Amino acid sequence: MPELPEVQTVTSQLGKKITGKRIAGFWSDWEKQVKPGVKQLSKLAVGAMVLGTRRIGKHIVIDLDNGYSLVIHLKMSGHLLVKDASNAGAREWDDPMNRFIHHRIDFMDGAWVDFSDLRKFGWIDCVATSEVKSMKSIAALGLDALARECDLEFFEALLRKNRNKRIATLLLEQDKIAGIGNIYRSEMLYRAGIRPTRLVSKVTRAERARLFQSMREVLYEAVRLRGTTDGDFRDTAGKPGGFQKTLYVYGREGLACKRCDTMVVRKKIGQRSVFYCPKCQV
Repeated sequence: MPELPEVQTVTSQLGKKITGKRIAGFWSDWEKQVKPGVKQLSKLAVGAMVLGTRRIGKHIVIDLDNGYSLVIHLKMSGHLLVKDASNAGAREWDDPMNRFIHHRIDFMDGAWVDFSDLRKFGWIDCVATSEVKSMKSIAALGLDALARECDLEFFEALLRKNRNKRIATLLLEQDKIAGIGNIYRSEMLYRAGIRPTRLVSKVTRAERARLFQSMREVLYEAVRLRGTTDGDFRDTAGKPGGFQKTLYVYGREGLACKRCDTMVVRKKIGQRSVFYCPKCQV
C-alpha cells in the first residue's frame, strides 16, 4: 500500500501538472469505488478548475474553484498517471502495472489523469471543500508524521500515553500518528537501533529521541527519492520510486544485514510483517 512518501510524491507531482486545468469529463468502469456516483461526480466536477493539491494522511485532495474537492485514496495498488499529447507514447505506459485503468479525469486542454489500480480497492469521492476534514476516514486520523506540530515533545507524549503497546504496533496506528506504513516503520526502527517487539515502556528517552529523528530522516529521504516501489507503486509519470534501493531490512528476510552481516529476520506483529536485525536492534 502506498504510504506517506508515495502519496506525497503523487500529490506534489499532480499539483505541478494539473493546477490551473479545467475538468472536461470523468469516466469509470468501476463505479463501486466512485462516490457519490459517476454521474453525480461528473455533475459536480466538470467545468471546475483545479486550484491545487494537498495530502491529508494517505489521502490526495484536489481542490476545485467551485467549492468542491476530489478526494482520492490509492489503497493497496492504485496510482495516478498524468498524460497528454507530449507523452502519450511514453514507454512507461507499457509497464503492466500501468495498464489497469478504471477511472479517468479529462481536462479541457487535452490532458488527462488515469487511475490505474490492479486490485480495484482505490476510491475517489467528490465533496464540498469545507467538508473534506470531516470525512470519516480523514477525521479519524492522528497528527501527520511530517506535520510541523509533530515535534519531539509531541512524539514523546504519544509514547508515554501508549507505554503498554509494542513500539512497532503503535507506529502503524493511523489514529495516533498518520502516514507511517509497514515499509517505513521497519526502516526507522532499524536506523534507531530499536527491536520492533519491544514495549514502548522499555524504550529509553535517548532511544525515543533517536527514533523520532530516524522517522523524520526516513520519511523525508523517501519523499526525495519518490517513494518505494516493491510491487505496484508508480509515480505520475509511470516510473518506479527509488527508496527501495536504500532499504536496510524491509523485504530482506534471510539476507545479511548491511552493517553487521547478521541474517535479517521477519516477524508477524498484529497480522503485519516487520523486518529487523537481531544484532543491530535491541
